[in-house]
Amino acid sequence: MADRELAKEIVRRQMNQSGNILLSAIEPMPTATFYEEGVNGISVAWTLGHLACVMDLFCGWLDGEGMQHEPALHAMFNPLTLCESALSKAARVDQDWATKPKLILAFRTAQVRVLRALAAFDISRWGQPTGPELPDSLPLWGSVWESLGVHTYWHLGELAGCIPSFHGTYTLNTVQHYFFIPEDAASQTP
Repeated sequence: MADRELAKEIVRRQMNQSGNILLSAIEPMPTATFYEEGVNGISVAWTLGHLACVMDLFCGWLDGEGMQHEPALHAMFNPLTLCESALSKAARVDQDWATKPKLILAFRTAQVRVLRALAAFDISRWGQPTGPELPDSLPLWGSVWESLGVHTYWHLGELAGCIPSFHGTYTLNTVQHYFFIPEDAASQTP
């Protein structure tokens, strides 16, 4: 693999690993826990919707096709306007509309779209400026990819610290490797 392509491979692996960790923790989770507000005002539901919307927004910049998720989803999970709200992020989630299956699908489709955009991305653009339509915190196209590569991990840490069902577990801070057997242990029986 060429050195220039290594950055894309690292981002792809980060997104896949963090996304798999998140979905593995969420899919068996009871619905009440999914919407439960943590001590910092977020919920698992809000986090999943937020991640889906940020990936959709960023991918719209990357592939030039704009946001694909419904405007109502973006308004609920990643509003880009400044407004004051008396409600926490978790309390703003409409549980009847933003159902668990809908949010899981939104996350999965956004991640697949981003991974396709990553595969097609011209790595020579990594160090090129993004332009005035993007936030100052994302000055280069590589900055967009670097943020996408770590964004889910940021929120895994946040969830681990503020959602009681994750306290005292390794659910969100482990590398999944259930089927790995070191060569020197391959002949041993569990």
